[in-house]
Amino acid sequence: MADLLAYTCPCCGGSLKFDSKSQHVKCEFCDTEFNITDLQAYDDSLKDTPEEKTDWETENNGEFTEDEGYNIYTCKTCGGEVMCDENTTSTTCPYCGNPVLFTGRLSNGLKPNYVIPFKLTSEDARNNLNNYFKGKLLLPGDFKKLNQVKEITSLYVPYWVFDAKVDGAVTFKATRVKHERRGDYEYTHTSYYRIVRNGKVDFEHIPVDASRKMDDKMMESIEPFDFNDAKPFSQAYLAGYPADKYDVSKEENFERANTRIKQGTVEAFLETVNGYDTVAPQDCAVQYRDSKASYCLYPVWTLNSEYKGDMFKFAMNAQTGKLVGNLPMSGLRFTILLLSTFLIFFGIAFGLTILIAGSDAESLLWSTVIGLIVGGVSSGGISYHFRKQLKPVKFQYGAAQYRVPNSRILEVSKDIYLYTKTTSRRVSSSNNKR
Repeated sequence: MADLLAYTCPCCGGSLKFDSKSQHVKCEFCDTEFNITDLQAYDDSLKDTPEEKTDWETENNGEFTEDEGYNIYTCKTCGGEVMCDENTTSTTCPYCGNPVLFTGRLSNGLKPNYVIPFKLTSEDARNNLNNYFKGKLLLPGDFKKLNQVKEITSLYVPYWVFDAKVDGAVTFKATRVKHERRGDYEYTHTSYYRIVRNGKVDFEHIPVDASRKMDDKMMESIEPFDFNDAKPFSQAYLAGYPADKYDVSKEENFERANTRIKQGTVEAFLETVNGYDTVAPQDCAVQYRDSKASYCLYPVWTLNSEYKGDMFKFAMNAQTGKLVGNLPMSGLRFTILLLSTFLIFFGIAFGLTILIAGSDAESLLWSTVIGLIVGGVSSGGISYHFRKQLKPVKFQYGAAQYRVPNSRILEVSKDIYLYTKTTSRRVSSSNNKR
């Protein structure tokens, strides 16, 4: 039993490793492949007593014991703890890249309910990183050439995954705007409404990072994970792939999950509001009819690279290949982009205004003002777009991608008129003549 729990090959005694391409466990010596189900059945047949079976709804899959063959490695630099199978003799810290040391057996740790196996390799991660640099106009020209990847590390990241059936009550404030011209005055009539939407909506598999050491924004930025690929937890999936221990409880993570569920509820009912010029959420209250949290391991490649003495961190979803990480910006390229786009749009706006209004002194003044406004707004918007490409790491707001299809049931739908406010402005006589 000890040999199997240590994940040695039943055929030759060699070391076994989970192969992300075939989704099987493969012997590194005799190349024999084992189906996960068959290996697990063989494992169970060698155990003195059957493994504890726990109902999924209890959110408890039992605890690890020392005889199950898991080692704990601790990083002396950052304090990170990594869970590995027994055949792993050394590894590096996925958080800071420094070597970690074996410190003991894992016991009394909660077992995950599910695991999404690795599908993509370190070579995929390296290729995706190279592709990630393409199209980034403001990235320093020598970044790709001088950037050195110091470490590529695989890691199963712990997540609490939340399911919830929600009764939601959402109110929006909305407006309809009508413009009217009478004589030298232009009137704007703004009608205000209170929109009420109550009903039901369901969410499944909303993930919240359960490791304090992982960057929460980065972990949300590589979403979504497809839970359809999730498998019941088996230690075979950890063969050759370290796993982080969760150190954030589901109770601590519920606040984050609740925020996303509330925003997802707002998004769901916002889709039913139509015919207004502006709509903004005002209040949202949710009650849970049924909810649960599951402990899962999701596959991630982490990459640490160095550029001119600075370290840059990247993470890749090892199921879908989505890679994110913040990048440096070239100040020279930003200045050139800002000035060139400003001059282009200023020239276009100035020239069109001259053609329409003429070239007298007053028209030249208005053409200059309009050109400055158009040039400033356009160059600012374009530069913002390219700067945003370099900073994609951010929290996910809402849970639209985790909403159960066709689960929204609208029970209350009211559009309540409040009042109308009218403002006016005098239109100059020169504009009237034009």
